[in-house]
Amino acid sequence: MNLQAGSKKELRRIACGTALCTAVMWVLFAALHMVGWVRFDSTVVLGGLVGSLVAIGNFAGICLVVEKIIDEQDEKRRKAKLQLSHNCRMLLQAVWVVVAIAAPCFQPFASVLPLFFPRITIYYLQITGKYKPLAASAPAQDVSVEDEPAAAPAQGEGSEEKGGET
Repeated sequence: MNLQAGSKKELRRIACGTALCTAVMWVLFAALHMVGWVRFDSTVVLGGLVGSLVAIGNFAGICLVVEKIIDEQDEKRRKAKLQLSHNCRMLLQAVWVVVAIAAPCFQPFASVLPLFFPRITIYYLQITGKYKPLAASAPAQDVSVEDEPAAAPAQGEGSEEKGGET
């Protein structure tokens, strides 16, 4: 299934942001290695690469599922498919975390940290104003509780009857 142009653009932005964050993580590991606080070796690099791929794959999964079910008419089926997709993606991430901690070929912290990089990228894009949600086709009206309600037309205007008085 081919992604739409908007999804491809967002996926590319997330992939670039995740790659940049991973590179920064490696630089920090190298700097901390220089002062003797952590080891910077192939386990850090391999864990960062695989963790980044898992994180980007998770976001790609979101894009694919949303585009696939967007035309689904039945809301219950749509929600069920979204929930199933979410559960599968979370399970895959949990499996990655367990493997990253258990396998000696991965540095655990450097392997799990990239799972947060797409979220960091999204926050950065929102803060800098580079992420703009789609504008609504019609301008939204501000309906506040504090606004004074409009006066309703009086019933029977012009009639001098006063009901309920004794």
